[in-house]
Amino acid sequence: EEGGDTDILNAFERSAPDANTKSFGLEPEDYPNAFSHYTYQMSKKALMVVDLQGVFTVRPDGTAVYELTDPVIHKKRGKRLKTWTFGRTDRGKKGMKAFFSTHKCSDVCKLLGLKEV
Repeated sequence: EEGGDTDILNAFERSAPDANTKSFGLEPEDYPNAFSHYTYQMSKKALMVVDLQGVFTVRPDGTAVYELTDPVIHKKRGKRLKTWTFGRTDRGKKGMKAFFSTHKCSDVCKLLGLKEV
């Protein structure tokens, strides 16, 4: 669907390097935070997916996969919209600010061409 969540995931997948991340000097644990940063930038600062937890595996065919669970989505709200769009964990701008207060761009962020915030 045009402009939807699927577009962001597909674009991230196309931007990500080959499964052999060690050959790039990249660490698998850097990908979840880079994905959070990526969703923020690709949504034009309107939302971001954070608190990603999961397991990184390399399949027998060499394909690297992150299986992620329990995402939290923060969405920027306007002055009129005071309710949570994505449930009680949606902290809006405060949640985005909290993420970036601890986020340090990794080589994955740089490889994806993300702007430092």
